[in-house]
Amino acid sequence: MNGSKVQALIGAETSEQADFLAYIGEEPHIPIISFYAVSSSLSPTKVPFFVRMAQNDSSQVRSIAAVVQAFGWREVVIIHDDSNSGIGLIPYLTDAIQEIDAKVSHRLVLTSTESSINKTLHKITEMGTRVFIVHVSFSVGKRFFINAHRAGMMEKGYAWIITSDLTNRLCYMNSSVLNSMQGVLGVQTFVPESEMLDDFKVRWKQRFRRQFPDIEILDLDPYSLWAYDTVWLLAMAAEKTSFQFNENFNSPDSQNLMGMDVSPNGANYLKSILGTKLQGLTGDIQLVGGQLQYTHFQIVNVLGKGGRCIGYWTPHAGLSRSRSSKDMEKNYAVNADDLGGIIWPGGSTTTPKGWVFGRTLKIGVPVKTGFSEFIKVDIDPNDNKTVARGFCVEVFEKVMSMDYLHYPVLLEYVEFDNGHAGEPGYYDDLIYQVHLKKYDAVVGDITITANRSIYVDFTVPYVESGVSMIVPIQHDITKSLWWFTKPFKWHVWLTIFVLLGAKGFLVWLFERENNEEFQGPWQKQLGTTFYFSFSLFHFSQRENLKTNYSRVVVVVWTLLAFLIVTSYNANLTAMLTVEKVQPSITDIDSLIRNGDYVGYQSASFLLEYLKDLGFSEDKLKPYATTDEYAEALSRGSSNNGVSAIIDEIPYIEIFLKKYCHKYNMAGPTFQTGGFGFVFPRGFDMVPDVSKAILNLSSSEDMFDIENKWFGAGSTFLEDSLETPVTDNELPLKITILAEFIITSGIAMLAVVAFLSEPYWKRWRERNRNSRGPSKGTTFPSLQPDDQAAPWTASLEPNQATETEEIVTIPAMEEKKLSRQDLMMEVRARRPFRQVMPASPP
Repeated sequence: MNGSKVQALIGAETSEQADFLAYIGEEPHIPIISFYAVSSSLSPTKVPFFVRMAQNDSSQVRSIAAVVQAFGWREVVIIHDDSNSGIGLIPYLTDAIQEIDAKVSHRLVLTSTESSINKTLHKITEMGTRVFIVHVSFSVGKRFFINAHRAGMMEKGYAWIITSDLTNRLCYMNSSVLNSMQGVLGVQTFVPESEMLDDFKVRWKQRFRRQFPDIEILDLDPYSLWAYDTVWLLAMAAEKTSFQFNENFNSPDSQNLMGMDVSPNGANYLKSILGTKLQGLTGDIQLVGGQLQYTHFQIVNVLGKGGRCIGYWTPHAGLSRSRSSKDMEKNYAVNADDLGGIIWPGGSTTTPKGWVFGRTLKIGVPVKTGFSEFIKVDIDPNDNKTVARGFCVEVFEKVMSMDYLHYPVLLEYVEFDNGHAGEPGYYDDLIYQVHLKKYDAVVGDITITANRSIYVDFTVPYVESGVSMIVPIQHDITKSLWWFTKPFKWHVWLTIFVLLGAKGFLVWLFERENNEEFQGPWQKQLGTTFYFSFSLFHFSQRENLKTNYSRVVVVVWTLLAFLIVTSYNANLTAMLTVEKVQPSITDIDSLIRNGDYVGYQSASFLLEYLKDLGFSEDKLKPYATTDEYAEALSRGSSNNGVSAIIDEIPYIEIFLKKYCHKYNMAGPTFQTGGFGFVFPRGFDMVPDVSKAILNLSSSEDMFDIENKWFGAGSTFLEDSLETPVTDNELPLKITILAEFIITSGIAMLAVVAFLSEPYWKRWRERNRNSRGPSKGTTFPSLQPDDQAAPWTASLEPNQATETEEIVTIPAMEEKKLSRQDLMMEVRARRPFRQVMPASPP
């Protein structure tokens, strides 16, 4: 290097070689440029005179994670070799996988030997994970996939993803290797199309054909294009530094590698290289931090003789099917629909689930004496194996079948018999066995609760549930002698009768002076009033009312009577048709206040649940079967039984199918988590099983299973049932009571107006008198003889004679008055002295 005056070195086909040369070039300040060394372990920031004319392989980890995320895989296995390049990428790749809430279940390290490859493949067959990310060198990768194909691991159900180190060189693999890699996905460096690149490819193929006419022309990989761009970059940088290269290159003495002189042009040349920009075959060339900044990748599917592009990945848009402006400007998204059609290993078009069990799952099942429709456990006498049946078991087996889970799982049921079956805490003990890793899962009528979820993971509920109570149906009201009074309560009846009496009294008060039918002896008046009060309740009044006050009271009462009769008929009809199925108890609080005994299902979580609601433990009794429920309810709380049974709605429905004529569900429904399957915390199958439950719940298969075990018409798989409990009394406080207030108010106004009428007349007459006599008012003679001549009141004041008295009738119309009317009007006036007029001339 010293003798040849070398100013820069291009080369290093592997990261190991580049690492060696980079440290050699560091001492004499000679730039080392490599277009093959992509390993993250070698960084230009640590070795300033190293220049990477290629992508850093850590830039591809987000695109790999996006592919994993798009297909919903939650667990992967990373396979890499023991080289610096293979090891250096793993921390970045692991972090990217964890950022998408997936995990790396295993890391397998390969060497270049056949035994190491076969040993690794054997480990893979024992794993449940079926998604593999392979990051190995070109030479190791070819042998690995050939052996994987031989081992039957390139079949349906497997998913393989290779990094760019292999994908970029697919064009160099022979047909035997490519046949072994069919269906593999890969991340490849994206090189944009350009006229410069197309022209170069044409010229290169022509030259290659002239020099090697018998050799098949291969495509150019990104490394070849970077090599071409590297030469141009160094040439342009050399022109800027104004020095020439010595064409005679002699290898330095191997014993004097660390004793070379410092190049006087090295630092300037490096600066010129890093600052040079050009339009190359791979696009815009600009070194940032001593390396190329390529962040776009294309996703390829190995098919036929090479890779077929199925989509692209960019940091801004995520996955997209094309590079159109619409796809490139969208928000970041990673969906499988954003990729083209994929042919998976084995020629399958179905996306691998990414998981399969290589062993049999050990399933714990509870021992249960009642409600065998849900689960029933028997022991096969032939092989002494546990046989589980019932609704819960059939749902579980359907969910775990290939119809919904899409990968095979072997199941083995194990009866959990700890000697305390049916006792409080039995189900909790069974669930805790999963936490202790004694069972892989638990199947049964297991209710999802917050306390249980601390130790295990539940699937989504396959049965929605809630807690309610069973109570006896109240007796038929028609068996009572006074059943017809039930539509209204006693205070309503009392109010009606009071208003009836008040109405009769008011009519008598208003009519007694002017109506002969309300006059006479008090016995007659009382009978008429009583008859008038109650006859109007059924038919219109035939008495002739004289005053407007009576008419107003009667009209308003008629409207009220119509409303009362209508409400009574409607309420009585409802009671006769609906009342027979109403519960005798409608709320839990009354049970607590009265200190009644309450039953619950033994071994369930309800004991602690009821204690939390406020029940005393000595008032709670456990029962196991529907017959025990019925017997306890029939005895009642006072006869060594219970007043109500509190249980979950699925059990209540089963009970009511058998005893619906005597008992009913009542009270509010307290929602619970429903029934779910139990798995260990962090178990990989839980999301798959939950998704399968959702798909099954919306299918006809679930209804077929339900009808098989519970019969047609069962509804607890839908919304929780809640029997409506209505009050016998209609909302009188809102309707009839309002009418009562209106009627009473109008009646009071009528009474006030009637009593104030004399005072009003007196005030009116007094007001007339204070205004004086009217002009021109003529009165007839006050002599006994009706034929007496009329006399005239003077039109002017102070003109009366000694024989005359002026009589003034204010505001009186000029009309003749009868003697009787005149006499009554005069008496209302002040006393006057009567003077007979003189004899006519």
